[in-house]
Amino acid sequence: MRQVIAAAKLEKLAAERLGKEAALYVPSGTMSNLIAIGTHCSRGDEIICGNRAHIFLYEGGGASVPNQPDGTLAIQDMFNAIRSDDPHYPRSKLVAIENTQNFCGGRILPLAYIREVEQFCHEHDLRLHVDGARLANASVATGIPMDALVSGADSVSLCLSKGLGAPVGSILAGSNEFIHYATRLRKSLGGGMRQAGIIAAAGLYALEHQFDRLVEDHVNAQAFAHGIATIPGIEIDPDDVDTNIVLLKVPVDAKLDAMALTEKLESEKGVLVGGYADGNRIRAVTNLHVSSNDIDYTIAAIRQLLLG
Repeated sequence: MRQVIAAAKLEKLAAERLGKEAALYVPSGTMSNLIAIGTHCSRGDEIICGNRAHIFLYEGGGASVPNQPDGTLAIQDMFNAIRSDDPHYPRSKLVAIENTQNFCGGRILPLAYIREVEQFCHEHDLRLHVDGARLANASVATGIPMDALVSGADSVSLCLSKGLGAPVGSILAGSNEFIHYATRLRKSLGGGMRQAGIIAAAGLYALEHQFDRLVEDHVNAQAFAHGIATIPGIEIDPDDVDTNIVLLKVPVDAKLDAMALTEKLESEKGVLVGGYADGNRIRAVTNLHVSSNDIDYTIAAIRQLLLG
């Protein structure tokens, strides 16, 4: 893949934007995180991550500590999760944090908190991986460059096919040595694509041209949150919406529960939102295909289905 010009350009630009020595283009965000874990850890090692982390919930698990409502992990909880040097236990080797935090509603990890986690990992000889699937959203929302958000991390992943709008692909970045070993693991997992040029070119375009556009998604998410907050019974705090993910709760005594509302929005109104397995919560995500008119339409559709 390194011989493909578009892929090489993409990896070079991504490494620069993330402030790392090298980067690797991979087919998916799950693979980027899996490669990072496999490169940092050996058999018998353990990851410390949040119980609402994508790595824990949707990528096969790890040792988890409770996420706070704002997406952070309490330093004391991470400290308590470190195993003693005992052959009965796995070796604590890697901390993984997620920025923005998907399951907590696209929350941005504060820069001061990130620095605190970096220091914690340094003091306890732990590697730090940042699942930055939506790191671009955190950067645009805060005005802090991506490299500054991950300057103390040993590795970082970045999804090109979420807000940035590429059709497929993610980036994994780290030191030259890290990427050297990560490249071998990518091949073992079937991620070394000879025909990567056309999709890498789309990823390169996304990174070069779609970054600043993310502010539109954040504005639309705020408009949506404030709009549905006016619907009686809907539980949402617009102040909790940091980026492009909106989580809302439907009351148990509503005309439709969350699942039924989600299904009717799609079948009757042509609006696709997601539900969660934990009951009455609905997840709505703004992106480059969602306009301000679409936001107004969706608010009206929810109001009509629940109150009409």
